[in-house]
Amino acid sequence: MRVTIKDIAKEANVSVTTVSRVLNNKPDVGDDTRAKILKIIDEMNYNPNSVARGLVMQKTHTIGLIIPDISNPFFPQIVRAVEDKAQKLGYSVILFNTDNHLERERKAVELFKSKQLDGLIVSLSLGNEKILKDLKAENYPVVQIDRSVLDHHYPLISIDNKKSAYQMVQYMIKKGYKKIAHISGDLNTTTARDRLEGYKKALKKYGIPIKNKYIIEGEYTQNSAYQAMQSLLNLKNRPKAIFAANDLSAAGVYKALFEADLKIPEDMAVAGHDDINLASLLKPELTTMRQPKYEMGERAVTILLKMINQQNFEIKDQILTTDLIIRESV
Repeated sequence: MRVTIKDIAKEANVSVTTVSRVLNNKPDVGDDTRAKILKIIDEMNYNPNSVARGLVMQKTHTIGLIIPDISNPFFPQIVRAVEDKAQKLGYSVILFNTDNHLERERKAVELFKSKQLDGLIVSLSLGNEKILKDLKAENYPVVQIDRSVLDHHYPLISIDNKKSAYQMVQYMIKKGYKKIAHISGDLNTTTARDRLEGYKKALKKYGIPIKNKYIIEGEYTQNSAYQAMQSLLNLKNRPKAIFAANDLSAAGVYKALFEADLKIPEDMAVAGHDDINLASLLKPELTTMRQPKYEMGERAVTILLKMINQQNFEIKDQILTTDLIIRESV
């Protein structure tokens, strides 16, 4: 026999209204009562008719998550956090991978809107400001994660990429390196631009000339960094250290150096960013900046659901901190 909301209320010894408020993520239910009801819902395998409930509440209890590259190990950890948090709060998540294509980003937003999703968590490229402006004009709930496209319109959950990159390059300089090259990410993203700016700021701070030949744009991928590193190795006056914009790029640097029979860090120091699982598996283990990836995903869901369920919610960016993870590659 199908479990109903009345069965849940009876088992929890609360009113049907209280159970309904928990299911719809309303704020005025005590934490202990909410936890008790959610536990019973799980134990009794209660599965409300989302279509019927959506017609009544004018909500689908589903949110969309738009990410640029599911093959980049940075993003699956965010996806996991978003799904875990959303599920706990009675929401489902639909994922769309865009491969960093502007048109696919636009199609993702249009698709999710047509499906009447309650809100979106997005990581978009620069160049898609208009689509967010249009959503804002409709008061459609959106949270930006990792990348900011439209400042002061939608909240951003991210890190201070300029500060984080500065901290890494500063560490390399204090270790004695002056000839430091940078393989950036896709400069059509705010993260890549900010990390490049942080790199330059550190060099300026310590009186080290910025050499354009030491800066090569990548795509946040292993292959693009591999090719960039080969170009750097062909320079007459090679760098002695590489700051890669992310750990996946650092892996491409490793490959190029190994093929050139160069040792890390004896011949070339290498640092990355993000601290994905791969970073500690590389040999030598990679020095990098750790991002709070799971926490970013959880916070994005929390903020989005407040935007969906609360009127006059104050929108604020949440900029989290990174940690310097010192290993063997510098």
